[in-house]
Amino acid sequence: MKAFISDIHGNADALEAVLRDIDSQKVDEVLFLGDAVGYGPEPERCIDLVEKRCTVRLLGNHDYAMLNAPVGFNPMAAGAIACLRSRMEPGIYSMPWKRHRWRFLGELKLRHMEDDDLFVHASPRDPVAEYILPQDPVYDPNKCADIFGRIEHLAFVGHTHIPGVMTPEPRFIQPKDIDHRWEVSTGKAVVNLGSVGQPRDRDPRASYVLFDGESVVWRRVEYDIQAVIAKVRKVPCLDERVGTRLLEGK
Repeated sequence: MKAFISDIHGNADALEAVLRDIDSQKVDEVLFLGDAVGYGPEPERCIDLVEKRCTVRLLGNHDYAMLNAPVGFNPMAAGAIACLRSRMEPGIYSMPWKRHRWRFLGELKLRHMEDDDLFVHASPRDPVAEYILPQDPVYDPNKCADIFGRIEHLAFVGHTHIPGVMTPEPRFIQPKDIDHRWEVSTGKAVVNLGSVGQPRDRDPRASYVLFDGESVVWRRVEYDIQAVIAKVRKVPCLDERVGTRLLEGK
């Protein structure tokens, strides 16, 4: 069985709680689908854990923005990137571990394939930046049709921070409506893992997925959000809301 995680966003407390939960399951390997950094106060710890625990590591839009520029980001997200880059980007006399983390971000892959299943951070059409939204089946069925035309079986994504599965009808199914388990068929589907460190489905618990080849199971994990808020407040250049919003899962 495999575990898939995504959108950690510098929230080491959430990541550590998820990894403990993964260790309680019969998991053979962990795949990371992007965004180790952005928003949260401990990107360095998150990078170290991803490197240690994950066999596959993909590039997310916040990882890319950290290395380049936060183009199109909202002020809170852009501010967090600027704040955290100031301490993460290595200089001429930086310690080797700082250079190593920066290089790690630069070596993250865009996509990964296993048999007929695709893994990307965002979308088969744009692996880093395009959002596949729950409302797309209603408002943009042509977009959905194009996405399904680009995959062979399953696509696993993150990016929206909203867990669920989109099927070719098209429709978007929330995990709570299927008891957090979806049985895989021979048809196509896009599975969103949700977010480890910044959930946005009004559930503050960290979200990740287990997959055994037959069933997709969404796991929700509680962690100490107040501890994260306290850490955010100790970083003066971070907007306090990147911590307090965790309480409402939005």
